[in-house]
Amino acid sequence: MPDNESSLFHLETLNPIRRFAEAFSGSCLDPHLPNAEGNPRELIARNADLFTEGGSWPRDVWVTGGLGATLDTTLVDTGDGQKLIDLCTILTVLGINDPWVKLKQLTYVLSRSPHHVTIRLGCDMYYRVARRILKCFDKLGEPGDYVVNMRQCNGSDAVELALHAAWNAARESPGRRRLGTFLGSYHGENLTASLISEHQPQHGSGRLLVESADNVTFFPSPGGEEGGSPSAESLATLDALERDGEEYFAVIIEPIQWRNSVHAVPLEFLRRLRDVCTRKSICLIFDEIHNGFGYTGTISFAENSGVCPDIATMSKGLTSGHGSLAIMVARRNFSAVDGPFAGKSNAADMMSLVAIDAVLDRLLGVEPEDVGALPEWLPDELATELRVGLLDTAYDRTVALVESLFLELRRRFPGVVGASTGTGLVRGLVMLDEHGRPSEAVASMVARNCLTNGVYVRQAGTALFVKPSLVLSQAEADLALDGLARTLAQVAQGRGEEARSA
Repeated sequence: MPDNESSLFHLETLNPIRRFAEAFSGSCLDPHLPNAEGNPRELIARNADLFTEGGSWPRDVWVTGGLGATLDTTLVDTGDGQKLIDLCTILTVLGINDPWVKLKQLTYVLSRSPHHVTIRLGCDMYYRVARRILKCFDKLGEPGDYVVNMRQCNGSDAVELALHAAWNAARESPGRRRLGTFLGSYHGENLTASLISEHQPQHGSGRLLVESADNVTFFPSPGGEEGGSPSAESLATLDALERDGEEYFAVIIEPIQWRNSVHAVPLEFLRRLRDVCTRKSICLIFDEIHNGFGYTGTISFAENSGVCPDIATMSKGLTSGHGSLAIMVARRNFSAVDGPFAGKSNAADMMSLVAIDAVLDRLLGVEPEDVGALPEWLPDELATELRVGLLDTAYDRTVALVESLFLELRRRFPGVVGASTGTGLVRGLVMLDEHGRPSEAVASMVARNCLTNGVYVRQAGTALFVKPSLVLSQAEADLALDGLARTLAQVAQGRGEEARSA
């Protein structure tokens, strides 16, 4: 057992695993051997030879390892090593190298169970994961109200599948051919997702492949007045759906529009939208690719908002970075899908299913029958978390860390840091220009420069996108504050502004 009682540790530090790991030492299976020849600078110099232009190629920061919210990195230009605090864990609500997810995948690898099967053949893990996911949705109605589709693909494909299911349900109503979506939205980057997103892929001065779909209506981004009531524009959207609802087969919305400066849709608007969609028989789709699976304190946003969609789509966060998986959860009357959508990448990558099962353990606690069978050699802290779940033990603490971080940055840099946006652990911090106006240019510059100051955040419109893992520690939050403060001080000094003393 590790010397400390942290719930995070590398597997090789566990006594039961050491002998297993030592057997690989010095062989081609040694996990510590480098995977490529050359140092980071030499390898990145080969990007143009190996990767497509404009594609996902290695950049100027090289990651060699990590644990929790801390990445071990090298700055390629200088060769200097640094600890990088990951404040925007897009794919992993559990941080880097979660030990429980890796342990469950390791035990599965060691078993004789299949690593991959076609859905035509079936496997018990497929049913276990489906049951656990749907158990969360049972809280939204009667058990059995929802069904799930799981597939080895990404969030864009899950969104496409949801739209197909809604379209299919409206097959007997030929007048229902319109889709409602919202300005400020981002639903992915396949063709269908691009056509229903305001934030679309750009190439030169035009959009990719096609300009638009003539049956898609873009409503204004939902806003609210002080006190929580919907804005006049939002009320007009609801009136339009009330008036023309018989023309719509679905409305799709992100509860938190992350690319729109991490704008949280007002709950009162969502409640009224749900009411209109119910009365007008319109399928309401929640795109929960970014807020689902723990980032707002529950598996689905519906659990803490009280607003239940007809279909929810989720992807990022499901496997905590340990496999590719997306899901669509739908009410039974929106559950019919057929080819080619139904069969696309719908095979069972068992390692991804093992990962999502382990992530559910970490978020909600292990299944009751497994509590008494937890290995006695697990560190006490991890065993405690697995009995209860991180959403109970860590969520409020981590949200408080983010709130404290934002407050301190606003106090020190009032001329640069504006309002905080979003909710839970899906957050934005608006950046201001020298005139006090929200600025995409400043947000982009700060996000870029934060990397060399030891913090990873992303730009989301005029805001820094902050989406930390549940296991973010106080020490990591302090390091993140230092790195962000250095970056913002550089901005303030460039303007001749004085930062308030720490």
